[in-house]
Amino acid sequence: MGYPTREPVVGKRFWLPVLFMLTLFACSPLRQPSQPVVPVSLFSCNSVVVLPFSWEAPEDSVYIDHEREEGREASLSADALATELAKRMAACLEENGVRATVSLAPATGLEERVAALKEQGAPCVLLGRVERYEERIGSDWSVSRPASVAFKALLLETATGRVLWKGSFDEAQQPLSENLLTLKRFISRKARWVTVAVLAEGGFKGLVTSMVQMGGRPLPVGAVTQDP
Repeated sequence: MGYPTREPVVGKRFWLPVLFMLTLFACSPLRQPSQPVVPVSLFSCNSVVVLPFSWEAPEDSVYIDHEREEGREASLSADALATELAKRMAACLEENGVRATVSLAPATGLEERVAALKEQGAPCVLLGRVERYEERIGSDWSVSRPASVAFKALLLETATGRVLWKGSFDEAQQPLSENLLTLKRFISRKARWVTVAVLAEGGFKGLVTSMVQMGGRPLPVGAVTQDP
């Protein structure tokens, strides 16, 4: 599930409606306080365990070389990033009412980890795979290369091995002048070039929203789930 990438022809006539829409959003009333999150089950899952993402993204040598030229040491540990992304995905699930934890058990084969979680009573496991993870080169206001990320995720029922849901996210941030379809995201990002972490988090939120819309059900009052 990525974003559309059509590139419309952009001329001066497009900027008047764009500026109008930006003004409209800027003058919109403040949002009402958010309501308490309603606990939900997800498909057959009362809770979800998120495993650290598998890492298949190539090393971002362009960013690393740039940071070294600037006298900074770029720290891009795949293992640490894989766990951090799992934590962000779990946080997005929690924000949508799904009880979620991250498994930090010692790394073993995937089948062994899923089997162990099944034995511990985990009904569902979320697996993720990172295929591209490139940090922006520049600042909030100017970049020589924008952030870019691509990953896939699937929700697995441990008892049967059945795939309950799967989705993907793939985006390299674009300037509004190249793609007017990104207007909503352009506004939500305050017209700034974001880091790859912010870009990935936006992808997580979109995927989790889609997942909950497809398979979310309010939990009965008083329902209790046990940690695996």
